Amino acid sequence: MEFLKKFSGKKEENLCLDKENNAAMGTEEYLSKLGVFEEETESKEVAQEIVDSGVVYIKSIPLLTLADVPRIAEELKSGNIVIIHAKPFIQRVQSNSELKRAVDQLRGVSRQIDGDIAQLGNEYIIVTPGPYIRIYHRD
Repeated sequence: MEFLKKFSGKKEENLCLDKENNAAMGTEEYLSKLGVFEEETESKEVAQEIVDSGVVYIKSIPLLTLADVPRIAEELKSGNIVIIHAKPFIQRVQSNSELKRAVDQLRGVSRQIDGDIAQLGNEYIIVTPGPYIRIYHRD
């Protein structure tokens, strides 16, 4: 059907009935009225910053303490890809719970901006801003 629309020049539009006003309206208009198409999400704002700046940097940042996580978060929110050198932190931590906390914080930042996160070998973590930059994860 999409193929035929190219030739007819007509846009197919599904209609919905707005029971409050007893009026027919387009599906997108109806869903927008219900608030389904809210544009104010942080991930879309981050994506817009990336598009506006036109430049994405790949930055290498060492993770020395948990205090470095906000700096990494700011770089991601600015639209940059961050490669985290985690070995210094791994060598300093006293327990696996501290390492887990750091990774959970990084994962939380990644989810907040619809980004992606992955381990690179034994020493590095890569985090990308989203939603347009994804990491290929092998199964």
